[in-house]
Amino acid sequence: MIIDCAVHPVLGDEEFNREIGGPWNLLRLPPLFGDRYRAPLDQLAVPAEEASSPAALAEQLRRAGIDHAVLSPSTRGYWPNPQQAAAVARAANRLFAQKWLDAPESEGRFLGSIRVALNDVDVALREIDRWADDERFVQLVLPARALGTYGEQRFFPILRTAAERGLVVFIHDDPGMLCEPPPSQVGFPSHFAEVHALRPMAGIVHMTSLIVAGVFERLPELRVVLGDVSVHAARSLAIRTDKDWQSDRLEVPWVSKDPTTYLERHVRFVTQADDEISPHSVRTEGTIGGDNASLVVYGSRHPYWDGVRAEDVFSAWSDEDRSRCFSGNAVQFYPRLAARVAAELSA
Repeated sequence: MIIDCAVHPVLGDEEFNREIGGPWNLLRLPPLFGDRYRAPLDQLAVPAEEASSPAALAEQLRRAGIDHAVLSPSTRGYWPNPQQAAAVARAANRLFAQKWLDAPESEGRFLGSIRVALNDVDVALREIDRWADDERFVQLVLPARALGTYGEQRFFPILRTAAERGLVVFIHDDPGMLCEPPPSQVGFPSHFAEVHALRPMAGIVHMTSLIVAGVFERLPELRVVLGDVSVHAARSLAIRTDKDWQSDRLEVPWVSKDPTTYLERHVRFVTQADDEISPHSVRTEGTIGGDNASLVVYGSRHPYWDGVRAEDVFSAWSDEDRSRCFSGNAVQFYPRLAARVAAELSA
């Protein structure tokens, strides 16, 4: 079995804007990949009409041997106007459910993601409730480039609801942001290549915030998947946080365990190119934060240019570890996916 945890279908501008409705559909949507850092290449690996076609995606999944795919279309990240943000999230969820999850080509293999407006918590909670009864939705998506770290108390009700509802929280970069904070701690780089290399940092900051703020301690059922972060990059900072915690724990007494313990229990990482080039790529007893084979889930990132095919990843790993990364870890980590797979196997 192969489960693709990172497929990003494109919501076409015209149909998306129409679904958003007035008055917000009178405004032009920001470009899918943003204005500030345009890549010197085509960022879609397939024609745009294929990236927005359920039938084309279903055929792609069949050719790739994918049994289930978790879909998370982009909504252009953070929208500063709370009413507009709510309209965009509602439209994205409606359009996604109608066009993708209900598509006959889905054949039950498409699984969904709920989008919410983060600048109005009450509205976000109502949007989660609107869709969470539909078991095809398996996760809640939050943009990596946000205007605050997700360990902050203002986001806690959203995270608590996700945990209570059995929804994984998927933190993913939406590059076409309407309101774009600097992509680095020292401002705006000059080149696309720099920004692309720095993409993991936002997710790592959120992960550290969730650990140090005690969110995982308060929500033992909360599960987070980082969509654009290499496990190696995250592990190095988690180890540093372990070291600092030994001396700084007086400030954060609620962090009762080593920070890397929370990483191992609550965080998973979508496949990245450098997951297989480290000496820690294979299972190593005693590896701080857990071995990679237990922390990585397969994600193709289709239809983006930097996507990966199943046959091109984990080639140096044992059959057992490859199986875990292709399906076992996802089934173990996504509560709703586990229930779906169990029902299929018993049928």
